[in-house]
This record gives sequence, structure tokens and C-alpha cells, in this order.
Amino acid sequence: MNRPTRAAVLGILTAILGVLVCLTPFVLALEESTGLDWLFNRRGPVVAPDDVVIVSIDKASANALGQSVEPDEWPRELHTRLLNTLSAAGASVIVLDIHFREQRLAAVDTALAEAISNSHRVVLFEYTRKDITRLYDKAGQYSGELIAQRLMPPAQPIASAPLALAPFPLPVFPVRVNQFWAFTPGTGDLPTEPVVALQLYTAAVYPELLALISQLSPASQLPAVQTVAGLFEPRAVVASMQTLRKLFRQDPALATALYSTLDRQRTAGDGARQRNWLQALINIYARADSHYLNFYGPPQTINTLSYAQVLQPDNALPGGQPLPDLAGKAVFVGYSERLQPEQLDEFYTVYSQNNGLHLSGVEIAATAFANLLQGSTIKPLSLPEQLLLLTAWGMLLGILVRLLSPVAAVAGSVALAALYLLGSQWLFNTHALWLPLVIPLLIQGPFALFTTIVWHYFEVRRQREGIRTAFGLYLPAAVVDELASDLADGKPESRLVFGTCLSTDAEKYTTLSEGMSPDALAELMNAYYDTLFQPVRAHGGIISDVVGDAMLAIWTSSKPESGLRHQAILAALAINDAVRQPEVGNIPHHLPTRIGLHTGQVMIGSIGAVDHFEYRAVGDIVNTSTRIQGMNSSLGTRILLTGQVLAGLDAFLTRDIGSFVMAGKTQPLVIHELIGYRDDTTTIARSEQLALFAAAINAFRRGDWTCARKLFQQHDAVAGSDGVSRYYLNLCRHQRPDENWNGAIKLDSK
Repeated sequence: MNRPTRAAVLGILTAILGVLVCLTPFVLALEESTGLDWLFNRRGPVVAPDDVVIVSIDKASANALGQSVEPDEWPRELHTRLLNTLSAAGASVIVLDIHFREQRLAAVDTALAEAISNSHRVVLFEYTRKDITRLYDKAGQYSGELIAQRLMPPAQPIASAPLALAPFPLPVFPVRVNQFWAFTPGTGDLPTEPVVALQLYTAAVYPELLALISQLSPASQLPAVQTVAGLFEPRAVVASMQTLRKLFRQDPALATALYSTLDRQRTAGDGARQRNWLQALINIYARADSHYLNFYGPPQTINTLSYAQVLQPDNALPGGQPLPDLAGKAVFVGYSERLQPEQLDEFYTVYSQNNGLHLSGVEIAATAFANLLQGSTIKPLSLPEQLLLLTAWGMLLGILVRLLSPVAAVAGSVALAALYLLGSQWLFNTHALWLPLVIPLLIQGPFALFTTIVWHYFEVRRQREGIRTAFGLYLPAAVVDELASDLADGKPESRLVFGTCLSTDAEKYTTLSEGMSPDALAELMNAYYDTLFQPVRAHGGIISDVVGDAMLAIWTSSKPESGLRHQAILAALAINDAVRQPEVGNIPHHLPTRIGLHTGQVMIGSIGAVDHFEYRAVGDIVNTSTRIQGMNSSLGTRILLTGQVLAGLDAFLTRDIGSFVMAGKTQPLVIHELIGYRDDTTTIARSEQLALFAAAINAFRRGDWTCARKLFQQHDAVAGSDGVSRYYLNLCRHQRPDENWNGAIKLDSK
């Protein structure tokens, strides 16, 4: 597997990991608690829109007004005065995030209800309570729970006075609040407090919205409720909003058509503002039930006025600044305290303070309203978009780090992660677009980097193991000069080359040596080796080692070359022809010689010190060629070679004698017997025998021992006592059915 392929594999694995992790249920919580938190904190607080003002019920107001620190105990006359003040100041919408649960003095409640009704702009908070009913089966065994949400409206006559009642359910501490409901499925798809406030705030463009819908979808069932002078009819807002919500759900294409129509309208000034309002209204009806909050900052970031300051306008703001103009503003009234012990309505958010101060419910409601008005709610990627992003990121990251060296991969992955982080932060800050951070940076990144380092380690280790056994042979000076042309500091270095090894062994050497004097044996072996060396040198080989009656010759090059393998085979044929002569040199003795050839990578390495170094070849192919040479004695053959040596060479006639797994190895080698030149007339005559033998080998490989034995017997008879056939006949007699049989013969001895 080359480096680009390995890089592609790692890229695919990294992409698959990101996709799988993205589909797990805990990832969203992890992204919200870590990724979203990081983006908000790196962005920091931003300026909240001027359209929203919070009137806070706090301890300072209680002291200034001489009231209890418990807001529920405040007299409702104060709320009546506040409403009249806000209405007179021209507030566009007033949201009372206060729940008037119990009835009090009839005159006081009536006065508050009249102030609410006369204002024509008030939204009252409607409390949501969960009722849990335990369920039991017929046997009386507990079988589960039924959870129902019930709306708890304010007390009468207050509940009948506002334009709308709206709930605003949120999770309770310590669960972090990241989202808010626009419509609550658990309460009959009712619009929530900020959404109702937005509908009232943008009432001026409501008729235009209905007109656009009627124009684009004439068959649509529009709400019957209309606005009069920009004001809704009392207690008809919620029903109108539910009708529109249902309409957009039934016709998803309607929102797209409306967006396109608005895009074609190029307006400025007040026209642009109305266009933005229309966009905001379409968003709340066309999009999901829940939205991610785009917090502006820690508590009190939104423009906040003290309750007492509004009731006592002579009390200027800190620093002597006058109270701001409330005309046309959306005013949210509720509990909001600067110090945690007095805050009664608190929620844990991304901007919760280390001192325990959290955002109040009214601040979250005001934030939601402002987000909807600006169209700035946080927009996470859809699931298909996330999967596409994580796939592309995984591929890019995996390919990059695998193509680089380990050190460069670390630097490259850090740089790429930094770019991703900067891009994500820019999109978040400018477009409120939320890209996932945890998966690409904390899961995919470390995985790709760790896998690259481990993969590289095992590659180096595997290469070192392949060249660990050195056979300590000297190379000619010319070869040393060629391979050491890039030596540094005057010292030889190692080089990985491609080589073909030819290993020989004399068949009758031991018996012959017992009956000869040392001088005669030495003269015989010198003549014998001279017979072997000449063909090797004539075909460009190097005599690498001579031990006893064995010789090792190698052909090397810096890259794979079929020509060198061709020369090695020619040398093997020449050696076989030479040793078959009646005598060796002037010595009247015949030494049959077994030959084995294998090819692959070897390391030509330097060994020595000071001023004396020797080059030696190290590699697995040397041992393998020797073992292949030894197989000749069992098979009755003379020249055996592997399929790797024959690859791409068509000039020679061979027969495939089977697949073998050498002792200590796991991968099989296809072994061939070298017969001769393909166009030799003596070899052409053997084509029928070779076809019969090939059929026998195929039967053996597929485990058909009966057929194989029959064919090998026929071949042995035709060929005249063939050693390979007899070898397989013996195997067939002892073979048993094996479901794991893969056609390869495992050799036990080296």
C-alpha cells in the first residue's frame, strides 16, 4: 500500500469516526456544554438591541419603595402604577413576567385589570405546571407514570384583561438553558411569551403578511382575527398565531415563497425595518418549535431599569443620566437581581457567573424576543450538513497528517485545527452560525494524529524486522562506490534496494567429502565454484556468500527491474547446464546442484568502525531463497523460483508446483519449477504433460483429493517417475477434509 493510498484510508476512517460519533445521543449535550460554551466565551458580550428594555424587580427597588424583599408581597397598586407609567411612556409591548396566582382585594385587582386592558399592549405570564400520575396495572403493579402539563392562568379578573396569556417553560437549574420554545407541543402548540410579544410588537406589518400569504397561496385558510389601527383584538392573538402556525406546517413551500418575495423587495429606512419585521414573523411560523438562544452577555447586559426608577422618574440613573425614552420599546417586567441571594427566578446559562449569579427568567425571555426580532438566534447545522462537514473535515485531516512525517503531521494538524477554530468563531460572531467543535477538534483530530503516529511506528518496526538478520557478506568495491555515492561525513550509510537472490547447494557433497582427501576436496570445490561463478558474473550478478557447498548470488538495483530478474534466471539455467556435464573442470566427479530464487527488498548496510567498513545484505528474501532451494530435495527438482521472480517474464517455460507457507511464515508463496526456454523444442514437447499436471494441482488446491490423486498418478506414469507428482500423491493419501483449507501447504522444517 503506497503513501497516497494509506492517506486515503486514514481520511476515510477519520470521516467514518466523525459520522458515527455525530449519530450518538450524547454528542449534542457535549457540543452544547463544551463547544457552544467556548464560542460564547471567546466572542464575549455584545451590545443588546435598543428595542428591548427590562424593568427589574430587585432589592434596590424594594428598599426605595419601602417594600418586602419578597416581590409576591408587593401591593398590586405598584404594578398598576407601573403599567400606567409604561403605557404613557409609549411602550409598544409590555410583558409582565409575573404570575398573579391568588386573588386579593377586589378593588385592587379590578384596578390592575383595567390598567392592563386600557393599555392594549400587555402580555401576561401563564404558569405551566406538570402533573404526574402514577399508573398501575390490573394486578396493582406499578407500570409507569403519566406526565401532563397544565396551564395555570392568573387570578380573575386579571386573567381576562391582557391581549394574551403566554407560558414560557424553561428547564430548571442545574440544567443549562441553551434553547427556548417558540411553540410548546406539550400545551397544545401554544405560542410562548417572547413569540407573542413579537407578534404584538410587529402588529403593524401583520396585515401585509396576510396579504402576501393570500397572494402566494389563495386557497390558504387565513386567521379571522385582524388588527385595528395596529392593535389586535383582546384575547384573540393566540388563536390567530396558532392558525398561522398550522398553515405554515401544512404548506412548507409557503415560507420559501415568502422569503423569495421579500428578497426581491429592496427598501430602506422604515421600509427596511418593516421588511425585517416580516422576516421575523415568517421565521417564527416557519421554523422549528425550539430555537437556540444567542445570549448578549452576563446578567444586566440587556438595557435594564430598576422598578423604582420607572415609578420615580426623578431618580435618575447612576451617573446622573436621565431615564431612556421607552416609546416604541418592548418592555419586559420581572425578577432580575444583581446579587444572587435575592434573585428568585434564576437559570443556569453559558453566562452564569462564578459567584453563582445566573440569568433570570425575564432576561431569557427578553433575549429570546430580541433574537427573534433580529433574526439572530443561534443556527446549528442540520444533521445532513453536519455529516457532510465531518466527512469532508475527516478526509482532509486524515489525508494531510498521513502524507506528512510525524513531526510535520503534528504541526499541520494544529495549524488546520486553528484555521477551523478561527473560521467557526467568525461564522458564529458574524452570522450566528454554530459549527460543531468537539467532534472535529477533540475526537477526529486526535484520532487522525494518533493513528498516523502509531501507523508510522509499526511501518518502521516492520521494516526493521524484515532486515534484522544480516548475512554479513562483502560486496565488490564498485558496488560499494555506487551505493555509497551519497555518504555523509565520510561514513557509509545503509540503503534499501531491490534484489533477486539465487541460492545453490551441492547434492552429494557430504558423501563425496567423506571419501576424499582435503587437498582433493579443495581442488574439487574450487573447480565447482568456478563453474558456478562464471554464469553469475556473465549475467551481472554478485557472489555474495560462499559457505561449504552453498553459494548465494544477488542482483540489486535502486528500483524494481524485470531485466535483473531475467538475468538471474538465465544464470540459473546456465549453472544447471554446467553442473550436468560429466566432469567438473578436470575433476571426474558430477555434483548435481539445487537452485532457489526469490526477489524483493534488501538493505545494503554498512558494518564496521573507524576506517574499515563492510557492506552486507540484510533481508528476508535471502532466507526464503535458501528454503526454496532446499525444497528441491523433497520434490526431486533442480530449479525452483517464486511467482514474484517470474512476474512479467514470458521467455521461460515453468510449471506451477503449488502454494507453500514456509516455516515461521504466514503468507503463502506460489512456487514454480523452471523447465527451460519457452521456444525450446525440447520443452514444447512437454506441453501435454504440463497441462495434465496443472489439472492435478488445481484439483489439489480445491481440496478434491480423489481427483488430484488420480491425475497425479496419470502424470507420474506419463512423465516417467516425476518427483513432484510422488510428493503430492503422498500428501493426498493423508489429507482430510478441512473447511479452512486454502490450497497452501504448510512446511514444518526450514
